[in-house]
Amino acid sequence: MKVAVIGGGVIGGGWVARFLLNGHDVTVFDPAPDAEPKLGAVLGNARASLPALYDRPPPAEGALRFAADSVEAVAGADWVQEGAPERLEVKRDLYAQIEPHLGHGTVRASSTSGYKPSHLQALLHRVERLIVTHPFNPVYLVPLVEVVGAGRTPEALKTRAAETLSDIGMHPLVMQAEVDGFEWPHE
Repeated sequence: MKVAVIGGGVIGGGWVARFLLNGHDVTVFDPAPDAEPKLGAVLGNARASLPALYDRPPPAEGALRFAADSVEAVAGADWVQEGAPERLEVKRDLYAQIEPHLGHGTVRASSTSGYKPSHLQALLHRVERLIVTHPFNPVYLVPLVEVVGAGRTPEALKTRAAETLSDIGMHPLVMQAEVDGFEWPHE
């Protein structure tokens, strides 16, 4: 499976580690000038600790690549893990950039902790492939992740997301409905 991770910060870097160290090829886009060394540090920590969490030998590591922009990152991706800053205008702009370049079956997973899936779906034309996969931190060490859809999220997407996350050693908590919680101010 080809994975794109948008945002290589603490959460995004953890997702890179989870997918990469479980054998998936990962392309990362993060505009921060120090993104590569910061991600390198996260990967070093993950390489040292993640194998101890498994009762089996880890698979061969996938290939890691950095993209020049978000469109390049998502080209041909089966799974896009979005970890953009928790600002709706940033997510809106990012989604507008990448949506035309996603395949019909590409899963768009957001790590958001501040927006409901329905808020993010309102930013899209094709809402049926967006799901929230909110992890616990650090992602490479704590295997819990909430999988949350909205009213327009097909059950098959929740199932597919949960299976994919289980395959990388996560324990998905599939929510039956989105609920009010901590949310960023709406714009």
